[in-house]
Amino acid sequence: MKDIGATKGKITKGIAAKQYPDVATDAAHLAHLFMRVGEFWAGRKVSDAETIAKTGETGATDLAAAAKAGDDAKIQSSLQAINGTCGGCHGAHREGMPGNYKIK
Repeated sequence: MKDIGATKGKITKGIAAKQYPDVATDAAHLAHLFMRVGEFWAGRKVSDAETIAKTGETGATDLAAAAKAGDDAKIQSSLQAINGTCGGCHGAHREGMPGNYKIK
């Protein structure tokens, strides 16, 4: 799950620099990461987290397509969809302090 934050950071910088081929590649990687997170939560039978991960996966897939097309509006809306997933899942399913987080 830690790779999600790093990849999202790369995407944000790539969008700002309008490096859309790199954004598309990183967004495809992010979609794969969210898919894996969804599988993790499905294995634990935590449906809300699984749904949140699917939303992130869809947002990242949409972002990759938008970056390939150079569609700035869709890039921004897809990024917002992704951004909306992190806090909700972390708030519900993570505990502890930075550097020492644990899954509930």
